Amino acid sequence: MTAKEKEACMICVLLRQLNSQRLPRLFAMKERLDQGGRMDSDDIDYLHAGLHDTMRIRYLCEGHPDLAALCTRVTALYKEITMRALANESHAG
Repeated sequence: MTAKEKEACMICVLLRQLNSQRLPRLFAMKERLDQGGRMDSDDIDYLHAGLHDTMRIRYLCEGHPDLAALCTRVTALYKEITMRALANESHAG
């Protein structure tokens, strides 16, 4: 398998994981936070792991403009969730 084929396979797996696992959980988390909920330690760990993974695959986004836009939107979602969680914590305590 060539390097390009390996990269294409990796992108396919990452996109599948994003659609089937990451986005549903992130959207559920965002909805809960938008309703005034707070993050628990599992949420924080999940966000931390997701951001770490995003940094690890950044090189893929840099080489593919279509992925770069998606990476930017997902990163913005992480930021929005983090900012909402911070606001909720500030109001709670």
